[in-house]
Parts: sequence; C-alpha cells; structure tokens
Amino acid sequence: MKVVASYSKPEEAQLAASFLEGNGIFARVTDDYIVNLNWLYSNAIGGVKVEVLESDLEKAIELLDLSKKEKGFMICPHCGSGNVAIRELSLYAAICLAMGFVLPISSKNVDCGDCKSSFPLKAMRAEHTQKQ
Repeated sequence: MKVVASYSKPEEAQLAASFLEGNGIFARVTDDYIVNLNWLYSNAIGGVKVEVLESDLEKAIELLDLSKKEKGFMICPHCGSGNVAIRELSLYAAICLAMGFVLPISSKNVDCGDCKSSFPLKAMRAEHTQKQ
C-alpha cells in the first residue's frame, strides 16, 4: 500500500477514500483513530493518510487532483484555485483559548492551499457579488 494523500482531519480523509472507492479504487484510511483521540497529534504524525494499492497509485493521484482543481463556491483571487478554506481559528482566538478564555470569535480570513496566500472573506464576497 502506498500513501496517496494526507489530511489534517479524519473527515477529509474519509471523503477522499470514499471518492476513490466510488471510482473503483480500494482505499484505506490510516491514523484516523489517533487524530480522533487527540487532534493536536495530526501534524506530529503527518496527518490522516489515505493509502491505495501500488497498481492504482497513478489513477488515484489523477482522480484526487481532478477533484481539487474543480472550482467550487470559493476561488482564490490571486491564483484562481478552488483549493481554499476558511481559517477556523484566528491568532487572537487561539491565544485566548490557550489562556483559558473562551470567546465567540470567528475568523474572517481565507487561506489558499496552492499559492499559500491569505485574503479576507469580505473581499471575496464583494468580488462574487460583482461578478453576478
């Protein structure tokens, strides 16, 4: 078995494995139990891994790349990639959480997985409404 992809969350790995199995490729998710027990271990162990047979490796890489290139609702304004995610925890909220304060603060930034740039969610909403 070869690792085809690694994810920080078990849900993402399970979705990728389900996508591969739906396309006829046997996929196995590993290290998901460790991350479910303590999510802080995700980066330490290299994330939750999706493994496939060596004979299906090229096809699995191709399928997973196609799904990442599909543009969804959010698109990076810098590179045009659909591989973007809303930042789940701002720096200020993380510091407050580490100090023991629980504040209802949400992040308003979006991070691109391809060009590694960050931009405010408000700017993306404005750009989306201008296109309509």
